Amino acid sequence: MVGGAGPAVTAAAAITVQGVGKRYAPAGPGRDLWALRDVTFDVARGGALAVVGENGSGKSTLLDLLMGVTRASEGRLEVTGAVASLLELGAGFFVELSGRENAVQMGLLSGLTRAQARALATAAEEFAELGEFFERPVRTYSAGMVMRLGFAIAASLEAPVVLVDEVLAVGDGYFQRKCIDRLRQMRAAGATLVVASHDLHALKGLCDRALWLRQGRPVALGPAEDVIGRYEEHLRLKAAEGPGLAPGRRGTGEVAIRSVRLKGAEGRERTEFRSGETLRVEVDFEARRPLDSPVMGVAIFREDGVYCCGPNTRHDASLRGTYDGRYRLIAEFDELPLLGGGYEVSVSFYDKDHVYAYAWDHRLYPFRVVMEPPQHGLVSLRHRFHVSRIGDAGAA
Repeated sequence: MVGGAGPAVTAAAAITVQGVGKRYAPAGPGRDLWALRDVTFDVARGGALAVVGENGSGKSTLLDLLMGVTRASEGRLEVTGAVASLLELGAGFFVELSGRENAVQMGLLSGLTRAQARALATAAEEFAELGEFFERPVRTYSAGMVMRLGFAIAASLEAPVVLVDEVLAVGDGYFQRKCIDRLRQMRAAGATLVVASHDLHALKGLCDRALWLRQGRPVALGPAEDVIGRYEEHLRLKAAEGPGLAPGRRGTGEVAIRSVRLKGAEGRERTEFRSGETLRVEVDFEARRPLDSPVMGVAIFREDGVYCCGPNTRHDASLRGTYDGRYRLIAEFDELPLLGGGYEVSVSFYDKDHVYAYAWDHRLYPFRVVMEPPQHGLVSLRHRFHVSRIGDAGAA
């Protein structure tokens, strides 16, 4: 990256937001629209804040305020130090100039000397991996190539505060991982991050705190695992009322899932189980290159998309190490408590920080649970009933 040394990590706040709101005035009297209201938080120097929420929740408006492209209608907002923006990648490019010439121009506009701007262009060239297109006019680029160039330039500029808005899905799986790793490097060098994204796994790996916005107002602020977990549960409940993430095969390709078998305790492959039996999921997979402690998970969904459970190996020290070649993962669910109905198994392999998927077969392996007599709900809970006449000896 180009520029001076990164800022030291201290407990002081790099960003302070107190009671901030943003109001827009649509046509007609009394029709003001509040995109944000009553937002308060701070981010320590070297910290990283995730901003989550559904479309229209105010995430982009908040980042625009932090960037200074618009002013708050109420409250106080303070950002200490220069800001690097990874918001609208490719915005402001000169389409008749080459990638290199655009990188130099962006560097000069950011206050770099010409020598520093040329060094920035070299760093961006290496990161973007555009080959000979780096010397061609930007008008010849595909949309994905423009985003690669934009991220490479912005991520090569050193700044104490970095704002990121939905750019974690730049390009293919390989380049997405490269972008996430660069953001990690920025934070390790002392940069303060504010990241808005729908990629919740990536946010958990990048950020220590999270802010959840809904219709412009804060719902929760706190540790990233807790807040994002609450938001995920909100999305799961919402998905139960409508279409969720479609079944399918995803991932960057470093792991190949060769086969998945569902078996009973006796070792026979089958697709029907009685409630209370053992479900054994056997997964043959191949690590196509040496992988450090990949997170392996097996999840169960009801056929209508309700998420039943999803254990993984992230915190299992016995399974850490380097994986390279072919292996068999076995996940056993003893005394399966699911009630009768149709279910589907997902299998996933993530990097050691559980940020990006090497391989993810989502809801591709169906099975049924039968039980007599039938019960209602999702799981079978041990229970007792007791009835006594009020006033009798021993009545509760």
